[in-house]
Order: sequence, then structure tokens, then C-alpha cells
Amino acid sequence: MELNVVGAMTSYRDFPLSAGQLLMGVRFRPGAWQKHLGIPGDRITNGILPLECLWGVRARRVLDLIAEATSVEEYARAFEAFLDPELYASPVQRAIAWMERRRGLVSLDELATQAGLSARQFRRVCLEQAGLTPKFLARVLRFRHAFSRLTDSGGEFAQLALDCGYYDQAHFINEFREFAGRTPGSYVR
Repeated sequence: MELNVVGAMTSYRDFPLSAGQLLMGVRFRPGAWQKHLGIPGDRITNGILPLECLWGVRARRVLDLIAEATSVEEYARAFEAFLDPELYASPVQRAIAWMERRRGLVSLDELATQAGLSARQFRRVCLEQAGLTPKFLARVLRFRHAFSRLTDSGGEFAQLALDCGYYDQAHFINEFREFAGRTPGSYVR
């Protein structure tokens, strides 16, 4: 059993599993993992790092608790016990949360204003904390929203694309392929 930290991914990447292997993930809100994991987001973008490299003995204790768990819920509780739920949200994290609520459909100037920074400063700090530039993070958030609505779209990808802020269906399909490794149609099938 191993615990790894997977940085923000900027393109599709497959993680094959062996028969009987269990994969469980913890997704942090963009910009929040630096405080939990102790590493700036841009240092592991597109990378994988053993949690033990970041947490040392603390990671081994988490692994021991997980080894004793008998259900997915117990795995989650074991890991959650090592996270601080009361972390201070910085102005940049609050601006990113606002961008999440808007599903990535924001202007970068609005984001910077939300954080009380210039657009250039916001870009630098967002990249450091979330591992992605604000523009790329907005694309990811828009994609997540579209992806969550995919099965309810009834194959009407043109309308889904417009509803989710894409310029047209081709724009949506190209971005879907980039982030999911396949077209929306092949994913639904």
C-alpha cells in the first residue's frame, strides 16, 4: 500500500489499476493543498510524489491507520484525521472559491479584484497555490461542470457546450478530449 500526492494535471493521464487494486483519492479545493500538504502547487503540477516525502513519520502513521481500515469510509476517516479542518482561507483561496462557484466563468480582472491583488500578482500567487494559472484553472472548472452534466445532456453536446460557457461544440469537444482523453460521445457510450 502506498500514499502518493498527485499534482494538478494539465492534460489527460491514465492510471491503470491491477486486478483487486483499490484506488482512493482525496481532492483538495484548488489552492488549499499547499497548507495541508506543505508544498506549493506549482512544484508538483503534472507530477506524483510519495506523501512520505512531504509528511515523513506522519505519512507512515496515516498508512498504519489505513491498513487497519476495513471500508472506504474508514480509509477516508483515517486520512481526514490528519488534516486540519480549520485552516485560514487566504484572499486568493477565497477568490478561487468564488471562481469555483461561478464554474470558471469569470474574468481574470474580477478574480484579482476579489483577492485584492493586481492581475499579474494574482496569476503568480494562484500558480503557486493551485499549481495552475487562473486561466487554466477556469478551464478546468468549466470542464468539471460540463462533465457533471454530460450524462443528462442526452447527447445534445452543442447545447451543453453553450450552457457551460464554451464558444461552440467543437471548442467543447476539443477541451473534453484534452482533459478526459476521449470525446464526450465516446465517454457517454
